[in-house]
Amino acid sequence: MKHIHGGDIYADNWNEEPLDFSANINPLGMPDSVREAAQQAIAGCLHYPDPFCRALRRAIAARNAVTPQQVFCGNGAADVLYRLMLTLRPKKILLPAPTFAEYEEAAQLVGSEIVRVSLGEDLTITPAYWDAVTQDVDLVVLCNPNNPTGLLTPKGLVKKGMERCAEVGARLLVDECFHDFLCEPERSVLTDQLADNPHLILLRSFTKMYAMPGIRLGYCLSSDRQLVDRLYEAGAPWSVSGIAQACGIAAAQDTDFPRKTRAYVALQRAALQRGLEDLGLHVIDGQVNYLLFRNLCIPDLQRRLHDRGILIRSCANYHGLDDTWFRIAVRNETENFVLLHTLRQLKEESAWQR
Repeated sequence: MKHIHGGDIYADNWNEEPLDFSANINPLGMPDSVREAAQQAIAGCLHYPDPFCRALRRAIAARNAVTPQQVFCGNGAADVLYRLMLTLRPKKILLPAPTFAEYEEAAQLVGSEIVRVSLGEDLTITPAYWDAVTQDVDLVVLCNPNNPTGLLTPKGLVKKGMERCAEVGARLLVDECFHDFLCEPERSVLTDQLADNPHLILLRSFTKMYAMPGIRLGYCLSSDRQLVDRLYEAGAPWSVSGIAQACGIAAAQDTDFPRKTRAYVALQRAALQRGLEDLGLHVIDGQVNYLLFRNLCIPDLQRRLHDRGILIRSCANYHGLDDTWFRIAVRNETENFVLLHTLRQLKEESAWQR
């Protein structure tokens, strides 16, 4: 089996844990509030977890100013995505290229026809994307900020797409899993549009911001009550563990941690981007906790970093990119320095070998 995402630190017998830049996890790690909630929840594990995540949905609803009935929780955002595809079963789905690979994987599971719209050289969403929303398109997907570019589509432009989808009767799924890392996330998210747009679905996750990928917790927001109810029937019951529910409640109530994270990530991202550009790498000016760059000067980059205990994400499997493109997480200052220092060494070695 081939794992197409980042974060696979288990594939090799490392003497010590590798420095993993391939997974976009908060460099500050898991907050104390979430860690303590996980530890305290162990005592309740002799019971089945709440199959409807009632307390968790109330906490998420309060955080997002929606009703609990508009919230569905799953075993990570990927679980919610697959349930959505199994429930909606779109005949034709529109995707930008490049974007997160799991949308296509999930759509293929239900036999959807995939229509890709190239984002062009600047890798941004333009009105041309919405022009491709034709009458026979059932589902349109937008990752915002996009993965792997880290670029944000302005809210005004997304709303135009939302209106276009309403015109043709298509659902619009907006993946906002990285919105918490934006400097002003409240100006970009579409939560305020849910009530008047039942065709709109927002996908969210606690994984990245709260550094809990091993706990698995994601959710979606929709004002379509029938859709939310049907999502429970699209997978196994008790998909969200008691520990995950407790951690999600703690995370939903912890609003200081994201503010602290945003300030730290903004500083480290700027320094990391400068360092990459000083090495002659072309860097996309992303706005979240990862950077996409193109390497044309260091041969066999991923393998050589791997041999030095550093993992990065090859973007060769993204439509619209090739094996010269890589994505790296923004980690802490020391770890970012190690990566930049190693890249400099590799570049010098390559020049010497030539």
